[in-house]
Amino acid sequence: MSLRFLLLASLFLATLSLGWAGTLAPVHYTLRFPEAVQHYVEVEADLPTDDTDHLEIFMPVWTPGSYLVREYSGNIDRISAATVDGRPLAMEKTTKNRWQIESAGQNRVRVTYRLYGWDLNVRSNIIEGDFAMINAASTYLTVANHFQRPYTVRVELRDGWQGVYTPLAPTDHPHTFSAPDFDTLIDSPLLAGSPQVDSFAINGVPHFLVTIGGAGIWNNARAARNFAQIAQTQVDFWTELPLDQPYYVFNLLMGQRGGLEHKQSFVMMASRELSLTRSGLSSWLSLVSHEYFHTWNGKRLRPVELGPFPYEHETYTKSLWVVEGITSYYQHLLLRRGGFSTRESYLGSVSGSIAAVEKTPGRLVQSMSDSSFDAWIKAYRPDENSVNTRLSYYGGGAVVALLLDVEIRRQSADAKSLDDVMRAAYTRFSGDRGYTEQEFITLTSEVAGVDLAPWFQRVVQNPSQLDYQPLLDWYGLSFEEPKEPEDKLLPNGLEPPDPVGGWLGADVKTINGRVIVSAVRTGTPAYAAGVYVDDELLALNGFRLGNDLDRDLRPYPPGTKVDLLVARREQLITLPIVLGTAPTDTWKLKIVAKPTPAQVAHLDSWLGPDESAQTKGPAESAPPVAPADT
Repeated sequence: MSLRFLLLASLFLATLSLGWAGTLAPVHYTLRFPEAVQHYVEVEADLPTDDTDHLEIFMPVWTPGSYLVREYSGNIDRISAATVDGRPLAMEKTTKNRWQIESAGQNRVRVTYRLYGWDLNVRSNIIEGDFAMINAASTYLTVANHFQRPYTVRVELRDGWQGVYTPLAPTDHPHTFSAPDFDTLIDSPLLAGSPQVDSFAINGVPHFLVTIGGAGIWNNARAARNFAQIAQTQVDFWTELPLDQPYYVFNLLMGQRGGLEHKQSFVMMASRELSLTRSGLSSWLSLVSHEYFHTWNGKRLRPVELGPFPYEHETYTKSLWVVEGITSYYQHLLLRRGGFSTRESYLGSVSGSIAAVEKTPGRLVQSMSDSSFDAWIKAYRPDENSVNTRLSYYGGGAVVALLLDVEIRRQSADAKSLDDVMRAAYTRFSGDRGYTEQEFITLTSEVAGVDLAPWFQRVVQNPSQLDYQPLLDWYGLSFEEPKEPEDKLLPNGLEPPDPVGGWLGADVKTINGRVIVSAVRTGTPAYAAGVYVDDELLALNGFRLGNDLDRDLRPYPPGTKVDLLVARREQLITLPIVLGTAPTDTWKLKIVAKPTPAQVAHLDSWLGPDESAQTKGPAESAPPVAPADT
């Protein structure tokens, strides 16, 4: 036997072990739901061994877009391995999310496991008798370390379930879909059941609104018509739609609120009543606007660290304020430009964002860069002290984006804006690599025509008090002055107005008639006196408190020293406190009475024409925009 023949035979066998066309052999999954009512899915994974004697398989511990290790393997309560003809194979768990299978002599092995799924959020599985919402990271085991291989998923429907909806590519087999690699598989949720479905096309690309939980109340067609208009507004903003396959929105009407973006879809949760009113539909559209904007910013234009993903450990980036903060800014701004809100209501939402930042002491402790980097240990694990130590890259990032937009407009004499930066960033960085925070800063400086690195260092990379004066001056805006007390001097002059009551500065909630402290912010009298979260407020100067703390404090002017009786872990404690003066800043933006012609032009450039002169409505009237969080 010649050496040439042996080499050719070895190459042929190696090609077979890798699969067709030189790729790794495929992985096949089958999903079954015999115990859906009990919230279980049975997963059968047909896995290639790649000619190893000890096959290593693993399950992701987190899902992209939600930066917290969630330990999905904890939902597996039964798992076994066998040959393809059913002979058991030895299998051992080696780490929290890894298993080793004795696979010598086998080309493929079959792993079967039962997986619990009833976590009512957009990041995990929700399995019920009526439907199954399958998120991939929390579902699929695969061969460790070798992800560039084809994957197929076949779904066995329960009786009464009508179909399967997923951005995965359909195959020639019923209810069977494919992905070219593991990243695509993990980025592709799947819903099986009998949902409400409405569709529309943008630039020839079908978009499907797939809704579960409407209960005869939700108006899916109305929601889809309005979604179509905000989608078109965003496509017009970016000037292109980077989709060549159908796009899916999985709309789970289960009462909670949240969203998670994917490359060809997103999953969201809301309330079924929202489609019945303009304000409710506006709130729903706000979340839709946020998640759809991620089609560009986040899924294709992304930080260099966010892909390919290490699914077994954290990946750190300083640029989530770009991914989420800038997206949060545009989710409202593009609703305004699309005719879904008035100038007044849009400025109201901006005012709310500014007020939320200014009432967060953590803004002076944590920078936007650090907020992004520490997402894994802080963003998804808030505690009673979070308000004092951190600032969200969502809300804080949106306000930073607002001020960055103004700075670019000022420096370029309104020739450029953040709009131009985002489109240029998409052109330059939406390929395989992504951008670093410094590269995004450099590009912004290029667009603005001036070095903005000092601005970023001050506003983004270090904690600082934000300066709103450029915003006010450029657009002709002002913050409303605090209102004077309505209690004026009596006509007879005998009694002066009541003094303003003192301020404790603790956030409280009433539970079964008990006034409980829910937060104590830095710089408040409560913080200085040592009031704790979960303290029950009982009495002031020996008199029992009611359920209206502001009313009970009204007789005590700022500067008054009082004794506050609290119950702390069943112990009665008296705390001496010097009451303060409550902050009166409203942070409510309004257009000045006489803006200059330049300010009017700047405002029109930012928000579009004044609706008092020209009104533009969406598919079904323009509701005020409500703030959203994801």
